[in-house]
Amino acid sequence: MVRAIMLLSLISLPSFAGDNTITITTKGSNNSITTKQIGNGNDSTILCGAGSSGSVPGSTYVAHTCTNANWNITIDGNSNTTRMYTVWSNNIGSTNTITIDGNDNFAYIDQDEDDNTSSITQTGNSNHAEQLGTGDDNVYSITQIGNNKYAKIMAFGDNSDFAIHQSGTGLHNTYIWNNNYADNNSVVVTQSGSGNKDADIFLNADADNTNVNLTQSGAGAHTANMVFTTDDYTVDVDQLGSSNQTYTATFDCSANCTKTITITQQ
Repeated sequence: MVRAIMLLSLISLPSFAGDNTITITTKGSNNSITTKQIGNGNDSTILCGAGSSGSVPGSTYVAHTCTNANWNITIDGNSNTTRMYTVWSNNIGSTNTITIDGNDNFAYIDQDEDDNTSSITQTGNSNHAEQLGTGDDNVYSITQIGNNKYAKIMAFGDNSDFAIHQSGTGLHNTYIWNNNYADNNSVVVTQSGSGNKDADIFLNADADNTNVNLTQSGAGAHTANMVFTTDDYTVDVDQLGSSNQTYTATFDCSANCTKTITITQQ
């Protein structure tokens, strides 16, 4: 078991501004890693998949077992940028968490294999997020409260839950991609408060038994675009508020499919 706790707090002298950087490269099961960066330049990277030379993203590295890992990145403010990577091989039963409070943001989680839980929470400023998952029985969540937002989840497995919640003034944009033959997945998207809202959800060929629940509410234009080339799906869309509301969908399963579709605009 490896346990690493790193605290980098640059809150005293101006000469330290912009210096923050943490890179952790690890391998093995039952890792518990926590990083905290309070202010200025920031930049955090945690990678499981080190080669014998301890390589990092951008150079050659290979897969290693990272089962039952618990990774946490917490950043308070300023330029931000965080990443968590696993390289495909026995990355099962892990929890990956990124929490950011403010400023330029961006967070990314790449989780591989099964039974993992990944969450990104960003409260303010430029935001972004993204998650990539390959495996079954996973949970993905992104929460962004204020400022420019944007979120993206791409998944390549079965029996997983995707959730994106965005609120407050400014742009709302959500992109979810469910790959071919990724079955029994659930999508929940909530965009509320002021500002224009846009949701793009794509469920691809022969992805069976998928549920989608989209809610857009408050001031600002509401736009939703969905493409379903799947079997047996349930879609529930609510666009609420006095602003313009647009819903576009392509349902491309014409036979041997069970479809339940509910659209509410008010």
